[in-house]
Amino acid sequence: MISRYVRHDYTGDFDRDFRSWLIADEHADEKDRELSSLWTSVDGLSTPGFSQSLDRMRRLTGIGARTGMRRMRRRMAWMSMAAAIMLAVSTISVYMLLGEKRSDNLLQAYIPKAETSDITLPDGSRVLVNAQSTLLYPSEFTGDTRCVYLIGEADFKVVPDADHPFIVKSADMQVTALGTEFNVAAYPEVEEVVTTLLSGKVLVEYDELRSSQVLHPNQQLVYNKRTRTSAVNFPDMNDVTAWQRGEIVFRSLTPDEIFTRLGRRFPYTFVYSPHSLKHDRFNLTFGPDASFEEVMSITALVMGDLDYRIEDDRCYLISRQ
Repeated sequence: MISRYVRHDYTGDFDRDFRSWLIADEHADEKDRELSSLWTSVDGLSTPGFSQSLDRMRRLTGIGARTGMRRMRRRMAWMSMAAAIMLAVSTISVYMLLGEKRSDNLLQAYIPKAETSDITLPDGSRVLVNAQSTLLYPSEFTGDTRCVYLIGEADFKVVPDADHPFIVKSADMQVTALGTEFNVAAYPEVEEVVTTLLSGKVLVEYDELRSSQVLHPNQQLVYNKRTRTSAVNFPDMNDVTAWQRGEIVFRSLTPDEIFTRLGRRFPYTFVYSPHSLKHDRFNLTFGPDASFEEVMSITALVMGDLDYRIEDDRCYLISRQ
């Protein structure tokens, strides 16, 4: 089951069932052994410093030993915990790529909830990294390419250098640019990986690099990791870049998708039963100064039959049906 999930070799309800199975207390030791076996069997994981780097990443992302996970289970809804575990699995995928590069000068930038960070790379390129995202990059670019690794979402403004292409890798997509601005959204718990080009030209490779697409300005490539299908769209660029201005824009999203994104924007863990939420899709827009209370009050009103209660750092969603 774990191998199938990492390869995205599944259909139907497998994704939901796998997440539920993975976080369950039953057979925890067996699952730990299988995860360890999978990770250590991949070429490149013997790279010097891999274990230490992985430990640092776990601390940065707040994912610790299994004993810590058990404590978290008692505090969080299973959907939230599954997202955290999927981040750990995706982290391993990124380090597999890192092992192939054998870089010993890797810098890690993890951006927590409710924050963004503007990072200047060694070549002068600028990266605005969204909440709950991790950017891995070298302290100095060497070789023929400028390569960075992304888990989550970031906007890249790349310094032109025709002799050294700029490459953004994620677990399921690779984007190559010479000098341009583009946005990549590759959160591990989301089925779709999205690249949107604002200016210039990029080559997007996906489906284990077996497929590719050249994007032109205002185009967006959406790749579904589960179905392995892709589509090129022409989105509203103001919606794509809204997060960079502190705005909240949801377009045709389900309640589950909305609360997943709000969980990145605000310092709260949303606790709810997925079956209690509607399956309708909603459009919502909030300015950069909107408070959490304003966002939640309007969201609950628009969705209808929904209340919320805040206790410490958790927001409980309650259906009135």
